[in-house]
Amino acid sequence: MDISKRKISRSIVFIIGIFLGGLIVSFYVGPAYVALTDSGVDGIEIVNDREYFDRVFELIDSADKSIHLVMFEIKYYDKYPDSEVNQLVEKLIKKNSEGVEVKIIVDQFLTDKRAVEILQKTGVDVKWDSTTLTTHSKLIIIDGRVVLIGSTNWSYYSFSKNHESNVIFDDKESAKKFEQYFERVWQES
Repeated sequence: MDISKRKISRSIVFIIGIFLGGLIVSFYVGPAYVALTDSGVDGIEIVNDREYFDRVFELIDSADKSIHLVMFEIKYYDKYPDSEVNQLVEKLIKKNSEGVEVKIIVDQFLTDKRAVEILQKTGVDVKWDSTTLTTHSKLIIIDGRVVLIGSTNWSYYSFSKNHESNVIFDDKESAKKFEQYFERVWQES
């Protein structure tokens, strides 16, 4: 067989291999991907875009012991007292007044000072991050068990205009690792 026919044969085998590999991967990975995007499978829930506010409000409302929050940006809109962001800030204040431990770490450069003033004035424990690092996390831990982590800041644009993706999971062992992370950042702040 001459060299050009071998190259064609190898190319055909390669293309068939890629095609068969794709079929095999889609068979094994495809159903898992579909299952993951449906809420509740293995305690994992995907929360995108406009779904965020309702789910976070429910999570915060469900807290009995603690709410630990690490957030790059938290806004408060005096001109829009009923805004979704303000509702979450008010819910944190309410939970704190009910005896739930509420601790928040925010980035000092972008977080609205007004939001922090309101939270601190009402007794919520808020710390600015270290001046040597940027806190870019968007993390919520409820009762040391439920974790929400993703891309959504607490701002009008994140809630209303941006594409955002987040994951909620209910797993005590994983939550313990995030709690350790939270405590480390808290101590550094």
